Amino acid sequence: MPRSRGDARRAALLAALLCAAAGGCLGPAAVRSTRLRYNEVVRSTNDEQLLINIVRLRYADSPVFIDLPTITSQFEAAAGGSYPGKAGSQTAFGVAGLTARDTPTLSYHPREGREIAKALLTPLSADLFNVIHAGADVEQLLLLTLNDINDVPNAPRATVLAPQSPDDNAEFRRGLRIIVDLQERDAIELAVGTTETADGASDPISAGSLKGADLLGAAKDGYVYRARGGDRVTLLRREKGLVLHVRPPFVGSPEMLELARALRLTPGLRQYRIKSELAEDGDELGPRPIDDTIYLNMRSIMQIMIFMAKGVCVPAGHVAAGVAPTTPGPGGRPYDWTRVTAGHFFVHSGPRRPRDPEVAVKYRGSWFWVARDDVSSRAALAVLEVLFALQESEDKAPSPLLTLPLGGG
Repeated sequence: MPRSRGDARRAALLAALLCAAAGGCLGPAAVRSTRLRYNEVVRSTNDEQLLINIVRLRYADSPVFIDLPTITSQFEAAAGGSYPGKAGSQTAFGVAGLTARDTPTLSYHPREGREIAKALLTPLSADLFNVIHAGADVEQLLLLTLNDINDVPNAPRATVLAPQSPDDNAEFRRGLRIIVDLQERDAIELAVGTTETADGASDPISAGSLKGADLLGAAKDGYVYRARGGDRVTLLRREKGLVLHVRPPFVGSPEMLELARALRLTPGLRQYRIKSELAEDGDELGPRPIDDTIYLNMRSIMQIMIFMAKGVCVPAGHVAAGVAPTTPGPGGRPYDWTRVTAGHFFVHSGPRRPRDPEVAVKYRGSWFWVARDDVSSRAALAVLEVLFALQESEDKAPSPLLTLPLGGG
């Protein structure tokens, strides 16, 4: 039955309106279908970039970082309809169409110059421990970021691109295990606190000579007066920073005494200061005396990455050909550097891409990957990425301070 011209026009108009409505819904639908995909691709390529740079450092090659600061995706939709008239019409409903287009724009930014060099080569600050999530593996964090604790070495030659002699960190890792055992027993806690220097900032003076203005002035400048017997007081400097609290039942425990011996601390104290060696004035020669301070020799991001690179398993062919630097070990055999990161970071290698890796890259004709079920190695990459981001932004804006409890309380 033939339809009237008005019916056909209304049908074409309805088709056009439906197309326009579909175009109006395209924006939210596009966000829903693309945002998480972009998120996942950025995460996976960040991991790949970190891994390939770690592998490059194992081969004593230069790392290269390229940022993707912006992704601009433009969505376009066009809808239309037509009514060809009585003579040319093949359908009573007219013709309608809808077209859509996604045109992403990617902006790449190579990290180079003074800014990236400073971020890579500047030693970390001990305060960066404040911004690590409370669920971080403390043993892994200390293993990756420290050259030594109170002069107890953490395989310092492992931070050299091509070390000439072997090194190990057995004593250092023994101290870390004691810390982990105390953590599991809820015996210690790492927190931000205020401490006072043990040595007086002034000679003892009479308490009667002090006035209110003296007390206020001292507090304003970060000092405090403390009694030193009789009516004598001494001006002490107050400092805010990281401290290690020992819960009262564990102060004299065998574990705390063993930790004090391992880290060269005064045993039996309720609290120990934690400071970076760089925060100290002047240079010290020889071992530090036993005291109430845990001195941390912090690594730079570059040193952390070179240390992690020792956990890369190099293909035997590359070792035989001298493509990768090797260190002579006992009996003249190449030293196995993966032992210094064992249990915390390991990268497999092989001629073919593995079936289901967490992250994999191809370099110098071989595949290198972190296994999907290797939670420790995955966590190490995540910690490195967080520390790198914090180091880059340290001079741009102050970082928030959080507490990293070593105990469960």
